[in-house]
Amino acid sequence: MLDEQKKVAIKAEKRYRHDIARKLRSEAGAVEQELKAIEQGIWNKVQEFLNSNVGMWLLSSVLVTGGAGLYQTMQHRYEEKLHNKTQLITLQFEIANRIQNMRYFWRKAKTNKEGEFALRGVFQSKTPINPDVEKINLSVLYFNLYQLIGHQNQEVLEVVRKLEDMEYELQSQNPADPLSDLVKRKGLEWIGRLEQALIQQNSNANN
Repeated sequence: MLDEQKKVAIKAEKRYRHDIARKLRSEAGAVEQELKAIEQGIWNKVQEFLNSNVGMWLLSSVLVTGGAGLYQTMQHRYEEKLHNKTQLITLQFEIANRIQNMRYFWRKAKTNKEGEFALRGVFQSKTPINPDVEKINLSVLYFNLYQLIGHQNQEVLEVVRKLEDMEYELQSQNPADPLSDLVKRKGLEWIGRLEQALIQQNSNANN
């Protein structure tokens, strides 16, 4: 039964992963173009100033070395901003992918074995958006996300730890036993809380 569910899920997740990857490339490309446009606009203003009489005097007297250093510093900051934005998008999509994956298999789970399989996403991605984050557990992904946005959601980290504990607990039980209704409800509740927190975070980031 699980094998058939896995086949259906993998097929659906391939389409989902393709859409996510395409959006990720689009978002990263848009950010890169935006930063290039900003950089070009600043450089055009610098050139306009340097072509003026005052600019020519400053250029010839004191800004040749300093101006080059300033430009390099600005370029480094733009590159760092692009890297952070790309990393942020990658983390958001990978976390969303993990949550969707867990929720699908958890809803279908009937036994402890199937429940344990559904929660493996807290430790490793079944269908990673980016191979760099495939084997990073969910708590670290959230921690890295919060490092980029500048604040943490302690409740989310606690929920992730609860899912980790639940996965360990299911490993210790008879895999053929039915998944209890109480555990099923708790798992759905915790996964739903993670999803809502991510939606809220993405909404705040876009405002």
